[in-house]
Amino acid sequence: MNRLSSRERVFKTLEFEVPDRIPLDEPEGRFRSDTWRKLENYYATDDEDDIERILGIDFRRATRGLSEEFKKKSNYFGVPFDGWLISLGGGRFQDEWGIEYSLTSDGLHWRYARHPLRSADDQNAIEFPDLDALGRFDGAKRVVQECKKDYVIEAYLWGTLFEIGWALRGFERFIIDLVRGSSFASKLLDRLLKYRIEEAIRFLELGVDVIQLGDDFGMQRSMIISPAIWRTYFKPRMKTIIHELRKRSRKTIYVFYHSCGFIDPIIPDLIEIGVDILNPIQPEAMDPASIKGKFGDRLVLHGTISIQRTLPFGSKEDVRQEAISRIEKCGKNGGLIIAPAHAPQPDVPVQNLVTLYETVKRYSLSSSSAN
Repeated sequence: MNRLSSRERVFKTLEFEVPDRIPLDEPEGRFRSDTWRKLENYYATDDEDDIERILGIDFRRATRGLSEEFKKKSNYFGVPFDGWLISLGGGRFQDEWGIEYSLTSDGLHWRYARHPLRSADDQNAIEFPDLDALGRFDGAKRVVQECKKDYVIEAYLWGTLFEIGWALRGFERFIIDLVRGSSFASKLLDRLLKYRIEEAIRFLELGVDVIQLGDDFGMQRSMIISPAIWRTYFKPRMKTIIHELRKRSRKTIYVFYHSCGFIDPIIPDLIEIGVDILNPIQPEAMDPASIKGKFGDRLVLHGTISIQRTLPFGSKEDVRQEAISRIEKCGKNGGLIIAPAHAPQPDVPVQNLVTLYETVKRYSLSSSSAN
């Protein structure tokens, strides 16, 4: 089979046709900056575009940026945030939504410190970030213009409804709202629904190919909320978002859905409402081969590589064997995109990460062997 461009390779895969090799992507949340530093040292370059090309990544990301106003009063912080925040002092930080965070003792992760709607009676007590603010989509526009000829462009709507809802309200408070059937929860979700549709429309107008939606509904062995609650609050709203995307798009738009953990009970629902790509098929929580067997003619699998076991603790041969096993069991007839199941943490050796990408790049589907 002739070598395909990244765009050709991905679109063949999305249409369940056999590409020259399995497409590769970064994890849904992108690599952390400490992973990028490891890769820069390994490849002796600080050019991220060069590293993405070397790794064989077939996608590029278009993300919503900050308003110029917020940027003026904030600073860029690396790990664990890798983003722009207002420093409040004492290890506390605030984002553009008014949500506050604090550092963990090791400085490698963060926790929520304040939820702006935790005690509010009126969910309109805060304003959402202005989508029309100066500079908001400048970076996304640049990515589309510079990369779309060669790569598939993904736009990411972080924590579409559930995660941003509980980040604003507080996890315990929001779960209680949902269980009790609180009008507060419904009104907040409807407000977020409208906001996400408007945000997605901005990306459609720029010409992205894939819209990434998603919220973490899964734990290791079960869902955070029951499938019944998910179907009451989130399924109809996600269906509305997807309907609006398809109605307003001038071309085929692919819908990507992310949820870590075990979400097996709602996969048929996701397919029903129009999801094309499911991420990350976390192998410690769901068996990728089983998901492929049940839904592989209707759903593209994205991710699937263990970030809890193989990448941090396996040998390079372990990584190689997992990648080959995933290709052979899940990728022969298209419908598979390989990436780590989550952003690699500091305990992942860079050699294991490189081995993953090199193995997939060298595996020829036509000869069914890794060269």
